[in-house]
Amino acid sequence: MTRSARFRELLKTPPFVCMGAHDAITAKLAEQAGASAIFVSGFAASAVLAGAPDVGLLTQTEMFEHIRRICRATTLPVFADADTGYGGVLESARTIQLWEEAGASVLHLEDQAAPKKCGHFTGKQLISPLEMQQKLRAMLDARRDPDFFIVARTDALAVTGLDDAIARLTAYAAVGADGLYMDAMESVEQMREVSDRLKPLGKPLLFNMARSGKSPFLSLQQAHELGFDFTLCPIESMFAMHKAVKTMMETFLAEGASTNAVKDMLTPFDEFNQFIGLPEVLALEKRYAIE
Repeated sequence: MTRSARFRELLKTPPFVCMGAHDAITAKLAEQAGASAIFVSGFAASAVLAGAPDVGLLTQTEMFEHIRRICRATTLPVFADADTGYGGVLESARTIQLWEEAGASVLHLEDQAAPKKCGHFTGKQLISPLEMQQKLRAMLDARRDPDFFIVARTDALAVTGLDDAIARLTAYAAVGADGLYMDAMESVEQMREVSDRLKPLGKPLLFNMARSGKSPFLSLQQAHELGFDFTLCPIESMFAMHKAVKTMMETFLAEGASTNAVKDMLTPFDEFNQFIGLPEVLALEKRYAIE
């Protein structure tokens, strides 16, 4: 079974979470920890690749290479952020083809205008529902693997309000989007209304669990009880890395640049090499060694 088919199988028995992985190492860690699927965030990609905020600075091909490296490191289905499709209908069509080539199984396309912003930032602007529908049509027609899953995302809630956001997702479902995603919902009551009004469309609903301050901090089961089939835990691994490395570096330098001061913060060398697959590589090398 392909990874895309496996992702669709997960949707038959919800709920499940797509665990954020910002590089190959965190993808391997997510799989080792027992995650069902992985999410590659544009917010995280912008941070780790460019050291920059999520304001649409990464190019389509930079994100493609980033996704491809992560897909190589895991056997799990990979859900990869596609931002606005990196342009108009032609660029959107190329985006889904590149994401498929990279090894991804799922993407979400958002209805922001350039320059796009993280869904939890202020100052977002929207394209028209019709333009978003055309981008989705272009993606659907360019899709080569029928199991590849396309999620339509709207950022309208913070810009034009709840009714418009629901109308937009309804329009996106009508052209064939596989799943629906309203970012930055602000209360349990709002989430319940979104679910009640969108569930009749028969499309899986996605909830973003990011601890951004906008949305309620809910568990997977709590989100499911409100009607959401799957969730993203998109940037927590990157924030954990930032805090841990920041603490290690500050301690190391404050304590006279001695590794003795940070030894309890470090994975042992042998354990890391085991995790990264050194024994398997050495065994393969030995298998083909010339005697």
